[in-house]
Amino acid sequence: MKKALLISLTIMCYSLSAQDINKNFERWTIAEKAINITGMDLSPDGKTVAMVCGKNQPVLLYNMAERTIIKEIDVSSKWMGYNIYYSQKGSYLLLQEKKTETSFKKSKQADYKVIDVAQGKVIHSFNKINDVKISFDESQMVTLENGTVHFRDIMTGKTTKSFQPEEACNALAISPDGQEIAVVIKPSKKEVMMVGKVAANKKVIKATAKTKHMIAIYSTETLMIEKVVQEFYDNINLLTYTDDGDRLLSFNMASNSYINVALPNQGYEPTREGYLSRTSMQPEFGYSGNQKYFAVATVELFPSLNIYEVETGSMLDLYNTKMKIWKNAKKGIYAGTNTSFVFLPGDKYILMSYGNSLIKWKFKKSNQ
Repeated sequence: MKKALLISLTIMCYSLSAQDINKNFERWTIAEKAINITGMDLSPDGKTVAMVCGKNQPVLLYNMAERTIIKEIDVSSKWMGYNIYYSQKGSYLLLQEKKTETSFKKSKQADYKVIDVAQGKVIHSFNKINDVKISFDESQMVTLENGTVHFRDIMTGKTTKSFQPEEACNALAISPDGQEIAVVIKPSKKEVMMVGKVAANKKVIKATAKTKHMIAIYSTETLMIEKVVQEFYDNINLLTYTDDGDRLLSFNMASNSYINVALPNQGYEPTREGYLSRTSMQPEFGYSGNQKYFAVATVELFPSLNIYEVETGSMLDLYNTKMKIWKNAKKGIYAGTNTSFVFLPGDKYILMSYGNSLIKWKFKKSNQ
C-alpha cells in the first residue's frame, strides 16, 4: 500500500508541476494581531466556523455570512496547536492537542477539551490520554485512557461502563449508530496470523507483531471483539468514521504519512483508496459533502492543501501558502504553522486558514 502511494505521489507531483496554483481565491484577515489558526470546523448548519488559535488564545466562533467574530471562548490552552471538531448536532466542540508523534513503542498521549457551545465554556478537560470521541447522539464521550475504554456521560463526565481491549493504544472511533467502537491495537501473533497476506514464517509474524498496528472492532453492547480489520498499519494516530458510517479512516504516521480507508458496511474490508500527507503532526482531512473529493492538509516547504478525486485517486489541485513573510507582515498578514480547512456547502469552495487569515478557494474540479 505504501509503495503504491509513493509511486502515485511522484506521478501526481510531476503532473501538478506544470499547473498554476493558488488561482481563484479570496483572502482576508480576521484579526489585526499575529494569531495562528491551527484548527477549524464548520457547524452542522453551515453558518458558523469554529477556530482554535494556538497558545493562550480563545476559541473563535465566526459568522461566515457577516464575516465577523460572534463569540470568544476561553480555553486556557498551553499548547501551540489544536484540532477542533463540532459534534454531530453542533452542541459541543472537541479540542485535540496536535502532537508530533514518531514513536511506535509509546502510545500517543495528548490533552483534550470539550466545550459546551451554548454555555460558551469548557466543561471537560482530559490531560495526557490517548483519545476522546463524542458519540453521534451527543449523549456520551468515549475515551481511551492508558489502554482502557471509558463511556462517560457527557453532562457529568462520570464513567457509566468501561472495558480494556487487549493492547489498545493511540486512538479510537465510535460508529454513527453507536453500535461499534474501532480501537487501534498492537496485535498479538495470533491476530497477525489471521491476515492472509502474512506468510507462515515465524520471524515474519514476530516482526509484524512488534512493528505494526491493527484495528479491532468491538460491540458497544457486549464489549466483545467482533472483528479485526485485515490490514497492517505503520503508526495510527487518528481514527474516525465518516458521518454516514460508510468509511473508517486512519491517519498513519510514517516517513511519508498517509490515510487509509476501510469499509464498515462491507465487513471492514480494506481498500486501495489512500491519500498522502507529508506532515509529522495530525493533519485535517475529509471528504466533500458529495463525497466526490477528498482534501488533506500537508507540507510542501510551506503548509499546503491537496485535493483528490475520490473515484480515480488522482490529485486535482493544490493550494500552497507560500508567501513573502516579512512583506506581508507589514500589511498585517501573518504566517502560521499549518493550514486548516472545511468544504463549504455546495462543494464549490474550500475555506482555509493560515496564520491570521481565511482563504476562500475555488478549487479545480475533475470536469474543468
